[in-house]
Amino acid sequence: MVKRDLLGTKLYIESDIGKAFNMDTIILSDFVRIPKDTKSILDFGTGNGAIMLYLSQRFQGQITGIELQEKRYELAVHNIKLNNLEYRLDVVNMDLKTYRSKKHADIIVSNPPFFKVNSQTKQSIDMDMQIAKHEIHLNLETLIEAVSKNIKHGGLFFMVHKADRLEEIILVLNKFDFKLKRMRLVHPSLHHEPNQVLIEAKFKGKGHLIVEPPLIQYKEKGIYSDEMQSIYDGRMYHK
Repeated sequence: MVKRDLLGTKLYIESDIGKAFNMDTIILSDFVRIPKDTKSILDFGTGNGAIMLYLSQRFQGQITGIELQEKRYELAVHNIKLNNLEYRLDVVNMDLKTYRSKKHADIIVSNPPFFKVNSQTKQSIDMDMQIAKHEIHLNLETLIEAVSKNIKHGGLFFMVHKADRLEEIILVLNKFDFKLKRMRLVHPSLHHEPNQVLIEAKFKGKGHLIVEPPLIQYKEKGIYSDEMQSIYDGRMYHK
């Protein structure tokens, strides 16, 4: 176990080496928009609680994480206590397929497994990482169906996913009555195709789609773009 700073904040996080959080966690937390009338947020597949911790720096209401894997659930509970946030953050150890919130949430966020599983899939020998990265227990359709059952009418869903699955993402969102409201493609550099997409969708929503300018991660090898550096520095948490 390693204790480290939660980048861009004054919080701490503990996790196994290499499993604390990654760029997906950081850019999704930055992308999430929290309207003033928001009362509750759910984090589907919370892992060790990193996204909940980030959002707690911008939102003073209740945040609940849902996590299937017991070890990750225990880490999330530990990290909440480590930062003295038990009074407004909590975690449930449950499968999203059966989870039902007592009150429908205003916002649901998720950094889900990205990769489909087939005979060509290269999987980690670490089962914990397999479940976190591959659609073994949770695929895209099951995730969005679960979101639809736990979000209020007009609620917002935020997700980071693989850019090459964007067409499928839109089809599944539409199937469960979500309207894509805002998206942003994430490129490793100016000269590379996007590898991720940030999504904001509204349950039973209407209106037009906002396509934001792309987020470029590196301006040259090993050097973050100015915007990426500002995200790592915690631009959303020091206003």
